[in-house]
Amino acid sequence: MIRRQLFRNERSLYKATCALCRKQIISMYAPENGYTVYCVDCYASDKWNPLAYGKAYDFSQPFFEQLGDLFRTVPRRALYQDFATNSEYANYAVNMKNSYFTFGGHHYEDCRYCAQNFYLTNCSDVDFSMRTEFCYESVHLRRCSKVFYGMYSEYCTDSWFLFGCRNCHDCIGSTNLRNAAYCIFNVQYSKEDYEKKKQELKLDTWQGIQVVEKEAKKQSLNFPRKYAWVRNIVNSTGDDLEQTKDCIHCFSATEDENCRYSFFVPTGAKDTYDVDHVGMGTQNTYELHSGFGNNMVAFGNRIYDSHHVYYSDDCYNSAYIFGSAGLRKKEYCILNKQYSKEEYEKLVPQIIEHMQAESHKEPNGTVYVYGEYFPPSIMPFAYNECVTQEYFPITKEQAHKQGFRWRDVSERSYAIGLSAANLPESIHEAKDDILEKIIGCAHAGICNHQCSTAFRIIPAELQFLRQFNLPLPRLCPNCRHLERLAQRNTLTLISRNCECGGTATKKGAYKNASSHFHGEKACPNQFQTPFSLERPEILYCESCYQSEIV
Repeated sequence: MIRRQLFRNERSLYKATCALCRKQIISMYAPENGYTVYCVDCYASDKWNPLAYGKAYDFSQPFFEQLGDLFRTVPRRALYQDFATNSEYANYAVNMKNSYFTFGGHHYEDCRYCAQNFYLTNCSDVDFSMRTEFCYESVHLRRCSKVFYGMYSEYCTDSWFLFGCRNCHDCIGSTNLRNAAYCIFNVQYSKEDYEKKKQELKLDTWQGIQVVEKEAKKQSLNFPRKYAWVRNIVNSTGDDLEQTKDCIHCFSATEDENCRYSFFVPTGAKDTYDVDHVGMGTQNTYELHSGFGNNMVAFGNRIYDSHHVYYSDDCYNSAYIFGSAGLRKKEYCILNKQYSKEEYEKLVPQIIEHMQAESHKEPNGTVYVYGEYFPPSIMPFAYNECVTQEYFPITKEQAHKQGFRWRDVSERSYAIGLSAANLPESIHEAKDDILEKIIGCAHAGICNHQCSTAFRIIPAELQFLRQFNLPLPRLCPNCRHLERLAQRNTLTLISRNCECGGTATKKGAYKNASSHFHGEKACPNQFQTPFSLERPEILYCESCYQSEIV
């Protein structure tokens, strides 16, 4: 997964110039790397021909070295965005309107600082959510509206700091509620008392948010959690799964069948192994990052609506392609050179044999032959530019030891005019001139979050915060995003036992509210879970958890 996602630089963006039309653009490629970069419009135009960069295969040189040379010469798209209106700062996203700093997913409108979502409207700082509107600083929401600082909740409205709630409204700091209203920390109130208590919590102030957030996390640990966030699964293991069958060690997958070791696989993948951000009808595919509608694709990046494509990058509507880049509606190509069907079928087995005999060796000694994904040295990005650093954070020294590149932070040319500590306590105290301030991130770069050290408040963001009486953020967008990701479960699994001991947890921390199938004896169920043994959460199996949810 780390190697595949070395192709995925979502949010490390740079100023650049389109190599074709010469206009100033935003690009995901650092200028010093020397790639030929086209703006989105030029890349999609017929003003250039990817076959013009084709070359004959050289059996005196390892395959991956030739492929790396091709990757550097074929023009690359500055940003991966399609059908975008007034959404210049967005990447790996489709169907966007009036959105800023949005990454991954599709159908955003009037959103800011969001990632990996589907169908979001007027949200800020929301990740891994779907069909949600007017939400803030939340992770994994489904069909919610006006939920702030929420996690793993569905069909909820006008609520704060929820965890695992469904069909609730006007609740604060509550866990595992169903069809509830006017609850604070799982305590029921009348509507009048709820409004009074809510005022006392001062949720419009930064200090009030910190106090309630801390208490909500503490209270949440008093209730059992399901071993993983899964629903309607058959013979499947992983986390964030829904309607999957025979999917093993998969994460963030929906409506998939017979998949293995994969991440973010939405809607309809089948018989795929080791893929990320792949779905929508893809089948019989192996080691692919990003792609839809594929069949018989292996070792690729951004392959769409294609079949029989191998070791290729950013190819669409193509077939029988080997070791190519940037192709559209092409067949029987090797290293972007056109062949006849007979020539292609004769040459590919010879190249595979050559890849086994003449292996590629990385500077750290790792050997790459046919059957392995692309080596890091021919990837376009450094480790800390990509989402690899989000999911598997390491240090510069560790990256170099493992054979990955690292990009040192460029010297900042801006002057911070306002520290996070000096921001107004309440949004009501924030004047319009806050839009002109360069605010220092509270992390000040001393973190592993790709911290930008400073940030601005944009007009749409200020309007949103004022509309819902939310205090100004103290962290830069990157740090806020990484803080949210830290609340998600890890992408690893271990075997554990259900902690239900009969009438209570085995350690007695929680008393069951109902009888379970195993009576007063300890639950015999085991499961694969992303929760390590050191974590404090109370883990129940599916049956015991459902028995406690009313």
